[in-house]
Amino acid sequence: MLTSFSSSTNVFKNIAYLFFFPMKPLLFRLPFGRKSIRPPEEPQALEPTQSIFPNEIWRQIIGYTVRGTGAKYVDLEDPFVQPWMMEEYPEIDPGLLNDRRSLSQVCASWRNIVEEISAEYLVIYTGQQLRSIVKIFEKSKLSMAGEDVKHLGERTLRIDFRILGEYKVSHVIRLLKCTPNLAIYYNKNGPADQPERPAPIEVLKGLADFCGSTLRRLEWASAGEAPRYEDLVQLCNSIPDLVTLRLVAIHSFPRQIGINFPGLTLPKLKTLSLGLIPEIHNPRSNYALTWDPFLHLLSRNNRQLPSLERLDCEIFPLLTPAFFTMYGPKIRHFRTTAWSAENELPTALNFCQNLHTLVIVQGSENMAMPAAHLSIQRICIIPSIDVPVEVPPRVFKHAVLQPLDNLLKVIEVMNTPRLREVRVRNVGSYSTIGQHHTMTFWWIRWNLQRVNFTDKTGQTIGDSNPRAQDDRE
Repeated sequence: MLTSFSSSTNVFKNIAYLFFFPMKPLLFRLPFGRKSIRPPEEPQALEPTQSIFPNEIWRQIIGYTVRGTGAKYVDLEDPFVQPWMMEEYPEIDPGLLNDRRSLSQVCASWRNIVEEISAEYLVIYTGQQLRSIVKIFEKSKLSMAGEDVKHLGERTLRIDFRILGEYKVSHVIRLLKCTPNLAIYYNKNGPADQPERPAPIEVLKGLADFCGSTLRRLEWASAGEAPRYEDLVQLCNSIPDLVTLRLVAIHSFPRQIGINFPGLTLPKLKTLSLGLIPEIHNPRSNYALTWDPFLHLLSRNNRQLPSLERLDCEIFPLLTPAFFTMYGPKIRHFRTTAWSAENELPTALNFCQNLHTLVIVQGSENMAMPAAHLSIQRICIIPSIDVPVEVPPRVFKHAVLQPLDNLLKVIEVMNTPRLREVRVRNVGSYSTIGQHHTMTFWWIRWNLQRVNFTDKTGQTIGDSNPRAQDDRE
């Protein structure tokens, strides 16, 4: 984990000192005839070529300290994978930057290694930072021209843009020209809850022209710079190997879409994730508050998403049953919210005959489930409130425990012959869920049916918990 990296700096300094500055133990005489080890003389730095390890081994060792995780995660988070194994949206620990700075000062060889590893995953917060990176990458590209060595930009696999202020679009284009191997483009520019402006068409064109053959994942994690529908179609149709697409909003839809309007076709897309669309201060007719218009346009023919396996939809498409009729048999992983699905989830699940994993974001609402599902093997329940909360016990019981208990009852009466695990992610409002007798009751019930009842780490919930609170009050 990144949080442990800052404490490892001294260890690496000691390793560097031992291998680059060998000491000669000399004896000197103390009073009363005792002997001691003489303090070493001022060490003389060795050339990197004289190191006991070759640079490739040092690269592996240093990488554990300075590499930003998430550079290669084309797939989205799996709720059945332990959190420490998949850091999909890592926050940059200040200690990581300190480690990079410290290790860069050991020798020129280590400085080059740190620079190359750091270039794999860029997180850009300001326009000034963007400008500085562009200059460094262009200089590296120019200096490596004609050599059989990768310049810094060729090592970049992922770029996260998280710029709240102003920046120059031309700098983004120049950066994309330097990163021909980019696999993940992540955008969280501008305010998270308001579509401030559409994604610049110049940037989308740059992604297609300079990175189209290598991009595997596109993500707009906020509404601040969401793409227009027609621009998204043009971009995605230029990326033949796109595997994951995640959106929180579409900035606007065309007023009219004729029969000759080009459709969105994603031949290799496996994961489509559609987040919670924020409401805007000034409503307009071309800004949709549900995903029905988008999914309707993806249901024009069954060749648009031939490889779809995972669908995350935080607002259930109540008005687009045709999408599940067309793609339901392909879906193996489905996530939605209890509050938006209402009573339509059973109908949708009946079309998903090959569904393997069902993820439900649960609040205080009750939820309908089909009477049977013959292929489901895993069900995960996630709280709609993902930050810890403290409320009086009676409120917690009625707002959290009771709805969860009702949902577990609905799942229990389903005919699910292949169900092997029910997981309740003990985060946010579920953080203390394992301390309640209700969970012990459910552990016994699921255990009798040979179904694992687990928490976010895969550990059993409610198994003989001596601290369990009595929920019968």
